Amino acid sequence: METIVKLIGGLIPDDLLSFLPKEVHPATVYLLRVALNHQNSGYVDAVLDFTWEQLNTGHWFNVPVWLRQVYTVAALIKVKLSLSEMQDEPSEETIMHQNVMEILDMGLLLGAPLAAPAPDLSDLARILSENISKDVDMKPLAVSEIKRQRLLASDISGVHGTPVPTVECPSLESFYAMYFKPLVPVKITGCMSHWPAMERWTDFTYLQAKAGARTVPVELGPHYLHPDWSQKLMTVGTFIKDYVRNPESGKDVGYLAQHPLFDQIPELKDDIRIPDYCCLSSEDKNEEQSEDPDINAWFGPQGTVTPLHYDPKHNLLAQVIGEKRVLLYSPTDSDALYPPKSGLVTNTAQVDPEAPDYESFPLYKEISAMETVLLPGEMLYIPPGWWHHVRALSTSFSVSFWWM
Repeated sequence: METIVKLIGGLIPDDLLSFLPKEVHPATVYLLRVALNHQNSGYVDAVLDFTWEQLNTGHWFNVPVWLRQVYTVAALIKVKLSLSEMQDEPSEETIMHQNVMEILDMGLLLGAPLAAPAPDLSDLARILSENISKDVDMKPLAVSEIKRQRLLASDISGVHGTPVPTVECPSLESFYAMYFKPLVPVKITGCMSHWPAMERWTDFTYLQAKAGARTVPVELGPHYLHPDWSQKLMTVGTFIKDYVRNPESGKDVGYLAQHPLFDQIPELKDDIRIPDYCCLSSEDKNEEQSEDPDINAWFGPQGTVTPLHYDPKHNLLAQVIGEKRVLLYSPTDSDALYPPKSGLVTNTAQVDPEAPDYESFPLYKEISAMETVLLPGEMLYIPPGWWHHVRALSTSFSVSFWWM
């Protein structure tokens, strides 16, 4: 315990208030100063709760960065006070470790990086994660276990489509000319064998060691359009134990979906590689993409579903563990998929291809789909605007790369 307090505490400066953005309200500064001077976490809790409410009001993309930075500073102060409590209450060491871990993760999920020399929450979280006790018993995920839980694509109800073309590790020039520029979906094989994740992630003891204590948002329910859908914060270890390895033990399907896990836990990013194709730009063949793509994790048991929708960016969906069935529709078929004309999900079809209602959506009869099953080590290029429906046929871990 003393080692962790020294390791993490030594990275947190005393003058944390100096990292607050200039836009912060004076009352917030006052509360945080009192919290630090009097070692009273109640004041910083008030700031965290109030800031959380502001961060969760309206659309996330409209949240100013400075408000997220306030949350980061408050989280660091909370960690600093918690470390002091750990020195006073050594008997509560395990519980306090997890409490500090959750504070750091919430700071990573909701906060924003501070200017140097402020500490990096990812560094603090990594140190604590490496030292925290491993309370969840994890065993390797055998290939036979994945196959035993496997659903065949042919057993899925509803519509099926013509095969998506497959190509083995095309050159950048070939990929650009044949698929990227004309916006044609393609399945790519032979480009992921060098990923460490291909072997490491099948061993859940490895995932537990790297991320078991980390708090993440998990979707619960059939899918995000279902009335029973919800989200819950839990540790990766709990998610694997209760929803991935023993899905029948939970009332709902659990899905770690569209989560920037590799920003939160950079150690896991070392296990993957950004595909070379992500350097291509829509604007000019000779112009390379200047920024890294948005990278998201999709991890869950057999039966997770992403409803039929489209994204505005280029997408490479890379399959690491398990299998997924993907249905695709051209942007020219949008009217026949009946997306809502207003609301938050105008990019999501009202049509369910696994249970199509031709009476309510008659135009859907007139269009055809493309279909593929993604196996471990395969990637699917989904061009901007192409509609796609995804179902996991077995325990599955996918990584998506989105770029303009």
